[in-house]
Amino acid sequence: MNKVFLFVWLGLLAYTFFLAPGVSLGDDPIAQSLISGQFEGVDPLVVTVFSMLGLYPVIFLMLLIPKDIYRWPAWPFALFSFGLGAFTILPYLAFRKEAVRETTRGPKWVRSVLVNPVTIILALLVAVGLYFTGVNGGSLTAYGEAFMNSHLVSTMTVDLLVILWVTYWLAKYEWRLRFSWLAFIPAIGILILLLRRKQLGPEAIVGGEHERGP
Repeated sequence: MNKVFLFVWLGLLAYTFFLAPGVSLGDDPIAQSLISGQFEGVDPLVVTVFSMLGLYPVIFLMLLIPKDIYRWPAWPFALFSFGLGAFTILPYLAFRKEAVRETTRGPKWVRSVLVNPVTIILALLVAVGLYFTGVNGGSLTAYGEAFMNSHLVSTMTVDLLVILWVTYWLAKYEWRLRFSWLAFIPAIGILILLLRRKQLGPEAIVGGEHERGP
């Protein structure tokens, strides 16, 4: 068990339930607009961060499924991250235990599709579009106000920061990618790293290598 992931997960839960500012979901007009897809009147930067959290589960599928050799299968946690983000990825990394397989779990064609350059480029184009959304009319001041007034915005902001750290760790210690620090550039960084990687597939990792991390 990787205790760092466990502590970060517990810290994220504590922040969400006890520390995050803003009104609850039922009284939060920003949250209601985001969840219903009615983005008019919501700061574009807030929309960008919210949408980015919808892209990262695809990235987690790209990162975890081709390396799925651990005792706990990765795919349920990656799929649940579509709604819960780092709240599901962190416990997976904390409790997945040691590598128990010599070959990656699941159909080969799924792994091939996930790490195919066309798939990565499509995700990269979506990420670039999200950046344009944030730049076009987005305001740091407005985002700060939304952070303080909306429990969802404050939680998803911290969630994204944790996700950036997790993707950096995966890029560095599991995929062994050079310039892994680029993963801290939301979405675009890790997708560029995957696109330019030298080695494809599960052969890039050996059992227990994850223990070299935090």
